[in-house]
Amino acid sequence: MNNIKRSISIKLVGALIVFTAIGLAAGAWASYDHQSDNANSVSVDVVPIQLRSGKQAKFEIRMNTHSVPLEYDLVAVSLLKDDQGREYRASVWNGSPAGGHHRSGVLEFPAIDKGVKSITLYIKDIANVPERTFQWKLEK
Repeated sequence: MNNIKRSISIKLVGALIVFTAIGLAAGAWASYDHQSDNANSVSVDVVPIQLRSGKQAKFEIRMNTHSVPLEYDLVAVSLLKDDQGREYRASVWNGSPAGGHHRSGVLEFPAIDKGVKSITLYIKDIANVPERTFQWKLEK
């Protein structure tokens, strides 16, 4: 009987550790505001995955439309600027390829310099919209 109790206790502790880790990860992701821009029949939804000084900036991006193909190179049309005037060029798009009506993935930028308090993501020339802007404060 003691072995059964010990086995159940170990399983409960393991489950608690897993659920705590999931909760912490979800809490970090949820701490950023989801932002959307809907113009010219294309919605662009952005949520930061990682925004910290000294770390790469990463954003989850989803684009949806039912009228035009999404033939855009997100690395080429995206720029990040910090509150101190520095610019960061996108380096990697890990997501669906150009084309179609629905795209999603993660857009990555180089590490953000120390001391930065806020950043603005610019995505240019999507569906003839000169510039879509998204702004956040950095985690401390």
